[in-house]
Amino acid sequence: MTELNMIKFKGLKNFYLKGEFLLSLSLFILGSLADENSHPYKLKKILLDALPINKMSEGKFYYNFEALQKKGFIEPVESIQKENRPNKTLYRITQDGRHFLEQEIYSSYKKVSKVEDLYISIYLLKYIDPVKAAFFLEDAIKQEKKRWAQYRETKNKEEIKKRLALLGEKQQKSVQFISEHAFSQAEQNIRWMEKLLTFLKQIDD
Repeated sequence: MTELNMIKFKGLKNFYLKGEFLLSLSLFILGSLADENSHPYKLKKILLDALPINKMSEGKFYYNFEALQKKGFIEPVESIQKENRPNKTLYRITQDGRHFLEQEIYSSYKKVSKVEDLYISIYLLKYIDPVKAAFFLEDAIKQEKKRWAQYRETKNKEEIKKRLALLGEKQQKSVQFISEHAFSQAEQNIRWMEKLLTFLKQIDD
């Protein structure tokens, strides 16, 4: 059992049901195989132990293995046979797979807008240079701050205020509630991105 089995990520359930799931699952598989050869059944068990999700279809998990194998990122090395039990195929990561793993981890720091999108990439920090990741994250934070500043500026334009004034009282209150929540969440997320930036810069100290 690898050390990944000891990691208990929080707040991941919704994240792993979204579009980032397949890529993150692929990174999880590659990162696990970068430590040791393993088979899909074991890695799926580790994943379900480590992450707060109740279940995962066999098809979705094995699809990632097939996709990674077709791309040449992993390859079978041995078939384990046990009496009265299905054969288990051991896989290992290839050199192309290690290169892809590194590049995709860096890429995740370039395009991040929420810290939870980086949980797997944070765990896999040992495969990259944290200082380089911090450089990409710093730029992502600047872009996120700029994006929300533009939203706030647009929201305060007289034209927008006039259109909102045409709404009913309940709708105006609803829009106000949604806006307050959105900006509050954005500010909190940016604070955590900045904490992560500090973490990346200090992790090797």
